Amino acid sequence: MPELAIIADDLTGALDTAAPFAMRGLSTHAALGVDSISEALSAGPRVLTVSTDSREVAPDIARKRVAEIVAVLPKGTKIFKKIDSRLKGNIAAELGALPHARSIAIPAIPAFRRLVVNGHLTGFGVDSPTSVAGALGEYAARAHIPDIVTDADIDAALDGDYDLLIGARGLADAFSRRLSNRLLPQPDHSMRPAYVVIGSTDLITLRQVEALCKAHPEIDYIPAPNGQADIAGPLKEDIILLHATPGDRSAPPSQVASALASSLQALVACRPALLVLSGGATAQAVLRRFDVNTLEVLGEALPGLPVSRSGHLTVVTKSGGFGSSDTLVHLLSSAATEAR
Repeated sequence: MPELAIIADDLTGALDTAAPFAMRGLSTHAALGVDSISEALSAGPRVLTVSTDSREVAPDIARKRVAEIVAVLPKGTKIFKKIDSRLKGNIAAELGALPHARSIAIPAIPAFRRLVVNGHLTGFGVDSPTSVAGALGEYAARAHIPDIVTDADIDAALDGDYDLLIGARGLADAFSRRLSNRLLPQPDHSMRPAYVVIGSTDLITLRQVEALCKAHPEIDYIPAPNGQADIAGPLKEDIILLHATPGDRSAPPSQVASALASSLQALVACRPALLVLSGGATAQAVLRRFDVNTLEVLGEALPGLPVSRSGHLTVVTKSGGFGSSDTLVHLLSSAATEAR
């Protein structure tokens, strides 16, 4: 039975919350949905992380997906409800599927300059202060919502007695330190060619794409309006960037993600060696298209950029709102250095 089950509303969140545990030497496996939990559990992980892929669905559907996961988890498994560090998604609805008496809610990630001050989330990538209690809805009455400006604040807050953890990577990092004092080296992500697939429309990610193209003008850049790429001619470089751009008409994120997955499949005859996927819906759609249902989480390439593996496929994922403008440049440059 796993010591901890992480339930996240998208795949990038499921993986970046699980990565600190993997870096601490705890066997960590991810399921891309409730249908894959038994396969992930068969590996005997100490930490299980599951994506409900429910960020963009109706609240009642989101709640149902979380309930389905809870129903198949081994009885007594401690649950970490991963929530978006900018409080997006169906947070209150999903908490309704998690029986609990007392929770601690910490969406803050001090290392990424996302803080909670006077009960409101603020900082990097947050347009305006947002009430944490407001995001929790009726379940705020059962929650301890501490102000968090440093990692030490998270450590201190964890000293209480809680039967449900609610938070993001900052809370995961602190809790992982309580389970293990080991720290593994950065996992290898030097494989080439690297297929970088960008589905996120977050301004943070768009700046990262711009910086990558500026630093590496030689890369094969393939724009994909609404996820649909017009691929002409052979690919020549070790880095291939497939980027969802606006189309003539707007399209739902799930449709764009599916189209991106099809475009990538047209680029490669079989599984590539390295995928870099940005955006939760994109990561989910691409991996499902390559018949990946579970992943072993190995650790992090950079803070907030988990490295996972399925067979011979290595996957680096990134939430749309994570990282500085040069994150992708550092990611691919460090991988190139490893390969030398």
